[in-house]
Amino acid sequence: MRLAGLGVLLWGIAAEVSPGLWGRHLIVWLLVASVVPAWVVWSTAARDSLTRRLVAFCWLGAAGGVLAMLAPVALAIVGTAALGAAASLELPAALGIAAIAPVTSAVVGLGTGRPASLIIGSASASLAGLVIGVGRRERTRQAGQAMRIAVERERAELEHARAEVLAERNRLAREVHDVLAHTLGALVIQLEALSATVEASTAGTSTAGTSTTGTSTAGPGPWPEVGDGLRRIRSLAADGLAEARSAVRALRDDAPPLPDQLRRLCDTRGAALEVTGTVRGLGPEVAHALYRAAQESLTNAAKHAPGVPPGVRLSFEDGQVALMVANGAPDAPAGPLARSGAGYGLDGIRERVRLLGGEVTAGPDSEGGWRVSARIPA
Repeated sequence: MRLAGLGVLLWGIAAEVSPGLWGRHLIVWLLVASVVPAWVVWSTAARDSLTRRLVAFCWLGAAGGVLAMLAPVALAIVGTAALGAAASLELPAALGIAAIAPVTSAVVGLGTGRPASLIIGSASASLAGLVIGVGRRERTRQAGQAMRIAVERERAELEHARAEVLAERNRLAREVHDVLAHTLGALVIQLEALSATVEASTAGTSTAGTSTTGTSTAGPGPWPEVGDGLRRIRSLAADGLAEARSAVRALRDDAPPLPDQLRRLCDTRGAALEVTGTVRGLGPEVAHALYRAAQESLTNAAKHAPGVPPGVRLSFEDGQVALMVANGAPDAPAGPLARSGAGYGLDGIRERVRLLGGEVTAGPDSEGGWRVSARIPA
């Protein structure tokens, strides 16, 4: 639009003063030739190029003041210089630039005997441009301030929503801790007491079943099997208690780093862990989803490929984190545990990961084993 305005202005000057190589005609077009580069600089300079814009406005004011005495249509250049200066610069600098054109017009007009109306017109055009430019600058400043206020308000709303989410997560963590963790803790204590009672009963039965001659009169009965079952149940309850506490830590956003969680998990499952890339902090949702994926995958590996040590690899990549759990081909047929479960574990992994914008792939590899891979943006 500015360049189009320059074209219209040149057309207007040409309508008043035809091009020529003598007298007034030569002076007008030499000044026009000097105005064009300054106008182009003003039209194309970036907002932070204050020095270039300052030089362009000063030259437009000086040349426009002279041209206005020779071609009144050039008063538009005077007003444009004042308008651009007021819109781009602080008021003191804009006042100084806006005064250049009237002063130049007065010197040229009085020296050449031009009508006083042209000098007054130059001052009026400069004043009008100054007023319009100040108004435009103020509107721009108000729009920027309103945008900043809107951004701050949106940021405050997001922080408020995040605080509400954290409060709800803390409430859920308290409920899980108070109900599930306490219940499992009490169950573990009771199982330990019952296991101790069974062990004592087993020892007493073995003593009573041996006669004074050293011959056994009665077997220990079913107590050893009961003791083994109680120990397995106690181990499962203890694992459930540890999982409940892990879920509480994830809800409260104070869980240990994911590599540490996976290292402990792999130690208990006899798996090898490999961590690649630059380790960085992950959100609780991402860390919890990957931990559950590793847990479920290792459980499936123990069911379907018993005796084959699985491998876990956690990769920190650009913009995402990847987890892969792989096991080799089973050496023996799967045991009865392979038929346990409802088969929803892999579906649960996919649902957790997809909610976070990731993807899961699972299937056999080229060596007859099984591989589960999960990738989540993080």
